[in-house]
Amino acid sequence: MSADELRRVKGEPRTYFYGKEFRYTIETESRTEHGGATFFSGHLDIAANGVRTLAIGKPTSDRSNIPVRLMHYQSNQGEPHIDDDPLLTYFEGTDGRASHSFLRKLLFDFEGRKAVTSFGNASVGHLLPAFHQDPLVSLLVNDVALINGTERTNDVEFVPMGDKLQTEWFEHEADTKAIRMSATDPGDQSYVVFTSQPELLLVERRESYPDGPLQVDISELMTFDGFRYPKKATYRAVAPDGKSGYICSIEMLDISEIDVDSFEWIPPWPAGTEWARIKDGKRFHVPYSDAQLAKIQQHGLANARADAPSPESPKFFYLNAGLVILILGLVAYRFWPRSN
Repeated sequence: MSADELRRVKGEPRTYFYGKEFRYTIETESRTEHGGATFFSGHLDIAANGVRTLAIGKPTSDRSNIPVRLMHYQSNQGEPHIDDDPLLTYFEGTDGRASHSFLRKLLFDFEGRKAVTSFGNASVGHLLPAFHQDPLVSLLVNDVALINGTERTNDVEFVPMGDKLQTEWFEHEADTKAIRMSATDPGDQSYVVFTSQPELLLVERRESYPDGPLQVDISELMTFDGFRYPKKATYRAVAPDGKSGYICSIEMLDISEIDVDSFEWIPPWPAGTEWARIKDGKRFHVPYSDAQLAKIQQHGLANARADAPSPESPKFFYLNAGLVILILGLVAYRFWPRSN
């Protein structure tokens, strides 16, 4: 397959993951030395490390976008009011018409001086901030416009590269029949490696700075329903100087078919959530139960007592008492009537 043929074929939208739900672990390293805030840098405590599920629906004739749901779970570190482990700490979902996102307020270290409510947003349309920076999405979806419902640019003229690019069969650790594409210019050390057809998944990519690590590195694939998916992978979205962006490593746990018509694309708000309706700014509240609120209050008081300063030792007590007596004596001496 020539380089231009490969470029044409890999540009065709990949759709075999429609109607599937994926469960995978995620570990994230966030870099913000020079700014460059990302979704992960703003949610390191609730949405950067743990286990995720990602469900992607199917296109229909009555809407231009595709339903999506992303759920993030992590270890319960001792939430006082809920025993779920793993614990749902973040979700976002859209049914194609409305989108909800949820951010849990962690209370394991709550001391009674802070807000105890989680937060949510409800918006019209397709608004999924975590989805667009999810590493599995970046590795699997090659045309996000089909999911977002945004207009695709179909009139872009294909420009052949001719002898400026070359391809070769390549024995990669994830696919022994992979295809490597690189520049013919010996001064350009960047290259990409794709799996063989039909998926043409990008399994390795190195940009023009050859001494840096790989931007995409899929070390293992798994097969489900006749198609290959990333099993173990690392995805880097980092500036060339390495000081801003994020690095995510994932491992696929399982893949399943879903009934897209009955699937719960937008989960209910958990107890203790204050959520805002974006279109008019109105706020709503889903209260904790009385029992949950009592547990939170008791936990907060216990944490506050544990962090309170310990009583002073007797030595300091007697020292302070002596200082008080000395001061009182000086005052009495100063104002005591004196005889002529």
